[in-house]
Amino acid sequence: MMAGVKNPRFRWPGYPGRGVVPYVIDPSVRGISRLILQGMEQYHKHTCIKFVPRTNERDYIRIFYGKGCWSIIGKSGGRQDLSLGYGCAYIGLVVHELGHAIGLFHEHQRSDRDKYINIFPRNVIQGEMHNFERTNPNNELIFTRYDYNSIMHYGNYAFSVRPNVLPTMQAKNGQKLYDPFEKPGFVESDIYAIKKFYQC
Repeated sequence: MMAGVKNPRFRWPGYPGRGVVPYVIDPSVRGISRLILQGMEQYHKHTCIKFVPRTNERDYIRIFYGKGCWSIIGKSGGRQDLSLGYGCAYIGLVVHELGHAIGLFHEHQRSDRDKYINIFPRNVIQGEMHNFERTNPNNELIFTRYDYNSIMHYGNYAFSVRPNVLPTMQAKNGQKLYDPFEKPGFVESDIYAIKKFYQC
């Protein structure tokens, strides 16, 4: 891990040196608010990113119960949504989506990913191929060597038309790939890259 959006305007206030992200927890996800705060705490403990309850900030993230698990990548301006819907109540998924919110791309979408993984487009659910497209190298910053264990990396059967039967990606070294929901949070390369990304 990991790659992040190159343009600094997509990074949160405090950059360089830190990142301050105002947030609102919508009533629709109050039932998992403790889990959300635990995910944020990984950032507080290991990086210079601070998630703070919104007061009157113009730019902030609203965490709500939407369709699936997703987030806008980086600061978009104004209110931006981060969805933790059905099946998203896992610490790894919270950390993963917060990673997108601060500006991180998927590890498996890095511009150099073809050296490390094979993608099988015909095994991907229709309409989900955008989760596997390579990032334009002109739009990304790569901070570390490729890490199959990054919290920003999908598993072998992510968005598969036949889960556990037809893989959507495989590591070229044969390593099993795990989904974010199966992971407890950051690995060391994630922490290092976030610090480099925000110049902590």
